[in-house]
Amino acid sequence: MLKKCLELMQLRAPSIKLELNQASYHAGDKIEGHFQLLGGWKDQNLNRLDCDLVIKNSANDKIVNIKNVLSIFMTKQLKSNEQMKKPFTFRLPEELEPSSSALVYELQTKLVFANEKCTKDDRQVQILA
Repeated sequence: MLKKCLELMQLRAPSIKLELNQASYHAGDKIEGHFQLLGGWKDQNLNRLDCDLVIKNSANDKIVNIKNVLSIFMTKQLKSNEQMKKPFTFRLPEELEPSSSALVYELQTKLVFANEKCTKDDRQVQILA
């Protein structure tokens, strides 16, 4: 409720969203897209952008493996309500098993601010046989 009221007054937290060109890939494919950064109600100093490929067992929601995709260290200011795009490219490892009812792949993105607070986005990726 409070979040909705703040949004109506245009007082929102900064956010990040990973937008991919497609939703499904084969092992070894190149993933392309971009990170969409949106400034909040006040200026924020950015510290880094992290993205990991997380492999989960969906039956128990436990993480099976984490592969670092990228870490970008930065000293940039994200202005209030500013929109920024950063390109994203990553080649999937060849040895990935296809997605299944028990195996789920997620690209987990984290934008870390200078005060060590962060905002996150998770994007599920389907790996085809």
